[in-house]
Amino acid sequence: MPSDLESTIRFLEETNDPATAFFSYTVDEAGEFGLIKANKEGLRLYAAEILRKSQQLDEDGKAREEEPLRPLFFPPAQWMFSETGYDLIAGVLPRRQGRHEILTEQMPLRRHSTPRRRKQPVLLFILMCITGALIMLATLKAFPNLRLWVNIR
Repeated sequence: MPSDLESTIRFLEETNDPATAFFSYTVDEAGEFGLIKANKEGLRLYAAEILRKSQQLDEDGKAREEEPLRPLFFPPAQWMFSETGYDLIAGVLPRRQGRHEILTEQMPLRRHSTPRRRKQPVLLFILMCITGALIMLATLKAFPNLRLWVNIR
């Protein structure tokens, strides 16, 4: 596998010209979603960098299985631009665990909202409206003189 990986990395680097490559992280107009802005050469060269980091992770993992893994930073590249003014993704923070272990370690358990929970605010609003209408009717019945004030022009 390492020889296949190395040959793939070499092929990607040899067949894509860094002078024409473009790769950048940006956000959409609303600032809501992160996007990659790139041409095919930039995507392929970035893929080669990611593959190189996975290869480094294999080498570091074999050497020191018990030590925590250090971040693997990307080298500066002329084809990689930053529209944000800083490197949005500067490298890879490797992990040895599987996805499930990583997610349970990072995020506490979330309570999923049930349909009952989503309907609570609507039900409370309806209950408040009914209560307000009943208070208004009871006030008009208890104080008949208030009707005179309502009809004044």
